[in-house]
Amino acid sequence: MFYIFDMAVYPEESEVLFHDDFSGKLSDNWEVAGGGWTAKDGVLLGCIRENRNGFLYSHMQHPGDIMLDFYGTLVSPCKNELRFAFRAAGWDKLTGDADESYIGALGGWWNNKTGIEKCPNRHLQAFTSSFAPQSGKEYHIQAGIIDDRCFLAVDGVVIVEMRDPDPICHPGKNRVGLGVYCSKAEFRDFKVLRPKYERLKLSYPLFEF
Repeated sequence: MFYIFDMAVYPEESEVLFHDDFSGKLSDNWEVAGGGWTAKDGVLLGCIRENRNGFLYSHMQHPGDIMLDFYGTLVSPCKNELRFAFRAAGWDKLTGDADESYIGALGGWWNNKTGIEKCPNRHLQAFTSSFAPQSGKEYHIQAGIIDDRCFLAVDGVVIVEMRDPDPICHPGKNRVGLGVYCSKAEFRDFKVLRPKYERLKLSYPLFEF
């Protein structure tokens, strides 16, 4: 359980909408939009050497409140840009980049930041320099959106919260994705959850001063 804004979120009690253990044929569930992607023995490996996005997107749409829940590792010597997306339209073939979506990353944005941004205009961003991923270390990543509240938790600790006054919620823009940017990363045990949560009435206890 963790807290975002005025809500308690219970991942362990959330409904599983989609699960890929990467033991089957990759093209059954995913569209490769850039970079090299292979799945073997329960591990998805993504790699792109250029300074650009490499992404794959789910064929399936996941509207409403969702949370990605997966494990990710930056493969040595890389320690930057383990990426993921939600509320995604997919790939814009005209620009050769990600279309409308929320994109999150560990060790991103050229300065080793961790956070979430709203694409393609990137006018809404929430970053922190307090968490820098290590190469070769596996992280449990949970990220998504509830109402207008985006969030990112790593190993059960909320790293970033972002409120969007105009959240993405259009038909056809509800795919999820995994990505790299001039990097190499492994992913496993990928789930999309319908997050269970409760709103809290927050207050401080009254103390005698």
